[in-house]
Amino acid sequence: MSVATQALRSVQAQLNPHFIFNALTSIQGLINTGDIDGANAYLSAFSVMMRNTLEDQEHLNNRLGAELDSMETYLNLEQLRFHFQYSVRVEPGLNPNAIEIPRLLLQPIIENAVRHGVSGLREEGLIRVSAFARSPDLLITIQDNGPGFVSLGTGHGLRLTEDRILLLNRLNPQNPIHLSREGSTLTFTFVKWLI
Repeated sequence: MSVATQALRSVQAQLNPHFIFNALTSIQGLINTGDIDGANAYLSAFSVMMRNTLEDQEHLNNRLGAELDSMETYLNLEQLRFHFQYSVRVEPGLNPNAIEIPRLLLQPIIENAVRHGVSGLREEGLIRVSAFARSPDLLITIQDNGPGFVSLGTGHGLRLTEDRILLLNRLNPQNPIHLSREGSTLTFTFVKWLI
C-alpha cells in the first residue's frame, strides 16, 4: 500500500468520529427538548448508518446512489431536529448506480450545510443537492440558503474533505476532483469521471 493510500485511509478514518460526534449532538438536542420519539427515531436510523459505514470501511469508493441514499437518511434525521426542507436531485439520464465516488466525501459538506447553514433558519431552511453531467465531468452541488461559507477551511470536516481531495488527486491525477465555492453553494467537479 502506497504512502498516499495509507494517508487517505487515515483521513477517511477521522471522518467517522466527526460524524458520530455531530449525530450524538443532534440526539442530545432532541432529548433536551423532550422529543423522545424523535431521539429514538434518530438513534435507530443512526445505528443503521453506522453499521453500513463500518461494514464498508475497507472500500475507498461507493456507488453514487448509495452515497446519496446515505446523505438523504442523514438529512431526514437532522430534519427531525431543525425542521428544514431539502431536495436531492439526479439529472435524468445519469445512472447513480453506475458511478462510484469516494465514500463519505460529500458527508462533511452536508453536515456543514445543516449546522452552519439552515439550523438557525428552521422551517425556512432549504438544502439542495444536485448531481449532473457536464460530459465528461460529473458535478455535484450542495447548496443551502444560509449565510454561506466564510472560507472552505472553516471547520474540521471541511479541512478533512480538502485533505482527502489532495490525497485522492495525488493517487489519481488523470481524474482529479475540484471543490469550489460560490456563496453558500459548494461544487464538486469530478474531472473525466463519466468516460
